[in-house]
Amino acid sequence: MSEKSLSEKVDALIQDGMTGNAIAERAGCDSSTISRIRRGLIGNPAYSVGIAIDQMYAELSLRKAAA
Repeated sequence: MSEKSLSEKVDALIQDGMTGNAIAERAGCDSSTISRIRRGLIGNPAYSVGIAIDQMYAELSLRKAAA
């Protein structure tokens, strides 16, 4: 199975109940950046933003696996 894109990860986080503002706050960026990532307009954001999204998605995946 292929790795999910940041856009897909942001979408999954939002579908799980996180807001774009909450994701942005944890990632240290503007909510507009998260919106553009979700829409596929930014495929390669700042490293720190990408890592933060990856971490949030990993946490979500672990919670779902444990459920």
